[in-house]
Amino acid sequence: MSVSLAEVPPMVIGGSIISVVSLIFHIIGFSTTYWYIIKNVVGVKIGHVGLWQECGPAYGRELCFDITGGQFAQFKATEALECLALVAFVAAVICAFLKMFVLKERGILFVVTGLLNLIAGVIALIGVIVFSTISRGGHMLDASNFHYSFWLCIVGGFGGMFSGIIFILAWRWVRN
Repeated sequence: MSVSLAEVPPMVIGGSIISVVSLIFHIIGFSTTYWYIIKNVVGVKIGHVGLWQECGPAYGRELCFDITGGQFAQFKATEALECLALVAFVAAVICAFLKMFVLKERGILFVVTGLLNLIAGVIALIGVIVFSTISRGGHMLDASNFHYSFWLCIVGGFGGMFSGIIFILAWRWVRN
C-alpha cells in the first residue's frame, strides 16, 4: 500500500518536522563540548566542557579529555537524563514516520508519538536544570558561561514538548 505525503494530515507533518528538528538540536547539544565555558579568575576563557569531554589548552594547543570518574552527582544525573531524552527523541521520530507512512490507520500512534515527544522534552529540560545546579566548592555555575550546546538542548526539549502537544491534539482532531 503506497502512501503519498498528500494523504498525511498537516498536523502530523508539522509535528514530525518539529520532532526531527528537536532531535537534531538535541543530538548537537548532547554531543558537543560547549555546555559551559571555563574562565579563570580574571574572566579569560581557558576551556569548555560538554557532557563527555572537557577541552582546554595543553602543550601549546587545545586538547580534549574524556570526563571520567570523580564527577559530581548532578553531572552524572545530567548525562543519564540527556541519554534517556535522546532515546525517547529517536523513538518519537520513528513512531512519527511509522504513523505517516506505514501504520497510517493506527490512531494510537498519535498518542504514543505525542507521549514520547513530551517525555523526551521534559527529560531533556530536567537534565539541563540539573546541570545548571552544579556547584563547585560552594559556588554555583555562572549562568553567563552556559554556551550553545546547553541552549540547543533547551530548544530541543521545548520542541519535543511542543511536538508532543501537536500529536496529542492531532489524535483528538484527525479522524482516520
